[in-house]
Amino acid sequence: MQPIVRGIQAVGSVSINYKYNSEDGNLPVPPGISFASGITAIPTGNSGAGVEVAGFRLDSEFLRAVQQIATSVMIPILGGGGMALTNNNRTGTLTINCSRVSTPLPAADMSGLANGAIAYDLVLLAQCQQAAAGGDSLGSTIIVTFQFSGKTTKVIFDHCTIAKVDPLALAGNNVPSYGVEINYLNWNCEFDNAA
Repeated sequence: MQPIVRGIQAVGSVSINYKYNSEDGNLPVPPGISFASGITAIPTGNSGAGVEVAGFRLDSEFLRAVQQIATSVMIPILGGGGMALTNNNRTGTLTINCSRVSTPLPAADMSGLANGAIAYDLVLLAQCQQAAAGGDSLGSTIIVTFQFSGKTTKVIFDHCTIAKVDPLALAGNNVPSYGVEINYLNWNCEFDNAA
């Protein structure tokens, strides 16, 4: 007899952090995107987990990571049997269903706002990274953290580049979805007993 498996996850208690991989952690604002304040870079932090991003829709699946290359391939052999070829390739694509919710501002433009009042918008960050002058040669790090049955799970996606992000989506009586697709070169998982 199999034991009963129990798991508890709080819906929406997921944090997604973004850090651009430049030395100073600043994501340059590319040509074609401008702010009235004239800022030229969006600070994403140069150490730790980066900045938390917002705008994820909870009415359906909002994040899926899919590996791009099979890590096991079966080759049938004439007369029966086969050969198994394996590898440890961990590349893949993140698809994130999100909505535009805000515009991030640098610290100099946050006068009068409480710390943490600015929500970093993944749609805008992805658009800036995708449109980098001369192409993006640094990528970013995306960290997804959630709690399940009293344990904190942290999945870190390394060397992320933007595969696709829509330039604009509008809807009446609804919030439009932006399907952001991000390619990653590797992922790692960390578990912590602290809730």
